[in-house]
Amino acid sequence: MINKNKTCFKAFGILALLFYFFIPQQIFAQDDPPNILLIIADDIGVDVLNGYHDPNLLPSTPTLDSLRSVGLTFNNVFASPKCTPTRANILSGKYGIKTGVMGTPGNLSLDHTSIFKALENETNNEYADAVFGKWHVSAMPVSATHPLDHSADAYMGFLGASPNPDYFAWEKTENGTTAVDSSYITQTITDASIEWVNMQTQPWLLWVAHAGPHAPIHLPPAEMYTMFPTGSNYRKYLAMIESVDYDINRLLNNIPEDVRENTLVIFIGDNGTPGNVSNDYPDGHGKGTVYQGGIRVPMIIAGAGVTRQGERESALVHVADIHATILEVAGVELPGGVFNSLSFSHLLTGEPGPTRDYNYSEIIEQGVSSWAIRGPQYKLIQFVDSTQEMYDLLVDSLEFNNLLDGTLTTEQTIIKDDLEAEAIQIRTSWSCRDHIQNGDEEDIDCGGSECSPCVSATKDVVQYNAVKLFPNPTYSDLSLESQLTIQDVRIFNSMGQLLLSQHNVNNTQLTLNLRSLKPQMMFIEVVFDGGSKTLKFVKL
Repeated sequence: MINKNKTCFKAFGILALLFYFFIPQQIFAQDDPPNILLIIADDIGVDVLNGYHDPNLLPSTPTLDSLRSVGLTFNNVFASPKCTPTRANILSGKYGIKTGVMGTPGNLSLDHTSIFKALENETNNEYADAVFGKWHVSAMPVSATHPLDHSADAYMGFLGASPNPDYFAWEKTENGTTAVDSSYITQTITDASIEWVNMQTQPWLLWVAHAGPHAPIHLPPAEMYTMFPTGSNYRKYLAMIESVDYDINRLLNNIPEDVRENTLVIFIGDNGTPGNVSNDYPDGHGKGTVYQGGIRVPMIIAGAGVTRQGERESALVHVADIHATILEVAGVELPGGVFNSLSFSHLLTGEPGPTRDYNYSEIIEQGVSSWAIRGPQYKLIQFVDSTQEMYDLLVDSLEFNNLLDGTLTTEQTIIKDDLEAEAIQIRTSWSCRDHIQNGDEEDIDCGGSECSPCVSATKDVVQYNAVKLFPNPTYSDLSLESQLTIQDVRIFNSMGQLLLSQHNVNNTQLTLNLRSLKPQMMFIEVVFDGGSKTLKFVKL
């Protein structure tokens, strides 16, 4: 009977929340820049949350369910396999290979521009910002002022992996000092968030980093969960998820209505579910691994500016992309994104825009490392001993069937080589296929020392498009036909390296002998008088 009453109490608050998010004039109606509320739950993969997998037992999460019904649910979000690198990804907009934060513990150097510092620099300090909760990107040594050093205006929370020694007695750091606090940490984080939001007189970014449901596994205060019975660790873990959902609702319902109407809410998990409480995925495929169970995380976005209500988005997204997206939501213009962070703000409204062709993740801890890269269908994993695994995620999303245990088709071999080449490019430099102007590129994905030259056409684009390339794929010769006179031809690999060139062609037709080039995906730049056209082809 007590549990039923608790459920009714929570449902009443959720109905109010749904009402406020459903009002049509709230969408893009505010002249003021939107507030941004970023909520991270610790150790929640897609397998333990409504709306993704469908195991026998899931937690009751009416708040997140309501956000999903009035917002956008993302299907294919990659995080890092552990909490520290994921947080560094979001803070810096960079992969761990760029920051050195690829495992736990880790320290995000002040050499990297945090989202707080970037927002300050790019908006002329228009936004207030704060972090409440788990930090865990300061180690060797731990620094109590590290969040403030990264330009957060305020910080209260805990610096390590989990509340020490537990959720009811933990080392709270605030204003650069640390002392033991005996309040329940989830409630304390929420209380601080409510107080801070209601003090603000300017647009704000608030990062709420909950401890739950990270270990130590326990039962939260009774009013915060409905799970019953709670005899197993798994059921206690689900109760902890419910407690986080309960306090997200409490936070949202304690933000003034007019402020909430102009607030974008982002909810995300920081890595996959720990193996001892995971669902569906094979053993050894959970948190700490680059399998889907370790890096595929839930993300739900609702509120100000989100016109896609109750929809799902299957584009590839990386948690690092939150960095650029926050900047664009705040009004900063970016060349696609910044560093490794590709903005997905256009997906919130369904406007056209680039999405990732590849998603990448990595981990290195105690000398053991691995990385993973996926495209729309296939995923390649490489381990520290150079062994590899490959999966078809469209038919094997839980990664039971390693395709490399058998014989790949010709198409699969080409895709594997392409995935590996792109991963090497990401790990050693800047990608030429990430839709972001980064590194020393002269424009998005072209120019500089890595990528093929940029197109600067002065003739009719239709004419430049009238280039025939055949056969494609090819085993040996590649032929070109054009309506315009071809001046020069250059062939690059997927890493932007020049493999072959032919100058002073002065003809509308050309056949190239590619027998000396190894099988791979390549790019051919066809140069005309006053412009050029770049095409993709495959050498078998």
